[in-house]
Amino acid sequence: MQVTTEQINPCKVALIVTVPASDVSVAKEKATAKFAKNVQIPGFRKGKVPLAMARNYIDPARVAQEAAEQLSEPNYKAAIAETGIEPFAQAELEFVSMEPDADFVFRAFVPLRPVVTLGPYKQLALEKRRLIVGEKDVDDQIEELRARHAEYPEVTERGAAVGDVALADLMAFVEGQDSPEMALPRTTVIEIGKNIADFDNGLTGMTVGETKTIDALYPADFADEDMRGKRATFTVTIKELREKKLPEMNEEFVTKVHPTAKTAEELKTLLSAALDTAAEQMADNELEFRLVGAIARNSQINFPEVLLRAEMQVDAQQLDEQIKKQNMTVEQYLQQTGKTREQIGQEMALSAAQRIRNSLVLAEVARTEGITVEDADVDARIASEAERRKTSVAAMRAFIEKNEQLTQVKDQALTKKILDFLKEQSQITERTLTSEEAEKLEAEEEAEALADRQNAAAAAGLSLEEATQAATDAAEDSGMELSTAAEPLALEASAPKSRRSKKVTVPDEEAEAPVAEAAASVE
Repeated sequence: MQVTTEQINPCKVALIVTVPASDVSVAKEKATAKFAKNVQIPGFRKGKVPLAMARNYIDPARVAQEAAEQLSEPNYKAAIAETGIEPFAQAELEFVSMEPDADFVFRAFVPLRPVVTLGPYKQLALEKRRLIVGEKDVDDQIEELRARHAEYPEVTERGAAVGDVALADLMAFVEGQDSPEMALPRTTVIEIGKNIADFDNGLTGMTVGETKTIDALYPADFADEDMRGKRATFTVTIKELREKKLPEMNEEFVTKVHPTAKTAEELKTLLSAALDTAAEQMADNELEFRLVGAIARNSQINFPEVLLRAEMQVDAQQLDEQIKKQNMTVEQYLQQTGKTREQIGQEMALSAAQRIRNSLVLAEVARTEGITVEDADVDARIASEAERRKTSVAAMRAFIEKNEQLTQVKDQALTKKILDFLKEQSQITERTLTSEEAEKLEAEEEAEALADRQNAAAAAGLSLEEATQAATDAAEDSGMELSTAAEPLALEASAPKSRRSKKVTVPDEEAEAPVAEAAASVE
């Protein structure tokens, strides 16, 4: 056996292994004998056909494939031992050649452990950007609560009006877009009054069962720049029509949405305080994210592609579960988010790559500084979570242990300890911003943020296109039919949903309740 190595990238090496022809001949004979047992020829019992005769009934390609599989694994292990390489995960084998009476050559692409060389991570200058919470934020939160508890009685005796929600079959023909998917009918939910004006005007007055063709012009200031000024023709059939009825802001509503408030004023006061807390937490989270990102940009980081693929597989499964939990199809999810298949795959890939890169940075800081997690750190983490969940420390600990989440809590405690250390070592100035100022600032930094995420993917040795395709593959493996899902129709006149809204919101109390109740039940 001969072995040569080729360094593909810092975390991937190729072993080119050559197995001598003599070993190949032995392996082929073993493969032939194996297949000969199943050859059936009149006059001979099964398994008793002479090998010389059976050989004529066996496909040489099958023999070569079987021999290659027999030879590759032991020779790969021997090559690893000879070179002293330490694989991070299972290698990918590629058969190069197996000609008659010749050597067998195969490649083994071996993933190597991540490599992190930290750059400067102390005395970094950063801003802690805190959103200003005003009366409008409180009012917006109340409107979101009202919308969440809205009722939708069926409309039967009038036509569609602004504010109604329609379930409709929809086809679209957009100028300059030759996409067969757009011409296919799809069932979608439309809230009248939130779309481009021509489309909403055409829907107004339609009744259940009615089909109508609507010509529309996308305005010059439409959120999606690619659609500005384009003409489109929509064919719409209303299948169901419902009126969106928001609850009155009375005592019944207040007590329904908040566990302690009794009046509208009490609710506003409590929401204002909760929004202040949320704004502070958001500011801390974003500061930590930008701090770790700054360290990552100062550092040299590489990690194996297999690590990224595994992370994307988890993300894809979680997204699939989320979509199914909401009783939605992938097409409906794309329509609701306003994202294309490619955007979903790209975001999944870049987000996963960035998380891995940042985790590696934190781990290397901890190793360099000797930061470890102690029992006291875990206790503090559990106490903090118990306070947030409004339950006792004993109940919270019992819940964590029962659900085998102690390792996760230890990881969280360690992460907090590392981040606290880094913040103490940084030069942080505070700045307050309105939502509008924060969104403008984010837009200005968007290109830099995208480049940063792309660099994170490059740390795995993948281009943006390769990472996006890998994410799509992960989605397909999880059961999501992402590659065949119809693209969303651009109708809503609001800003693209792909951009993160810079608005403070209160965590959903109802979502927290089951956890607190479960913890209490363990006590």
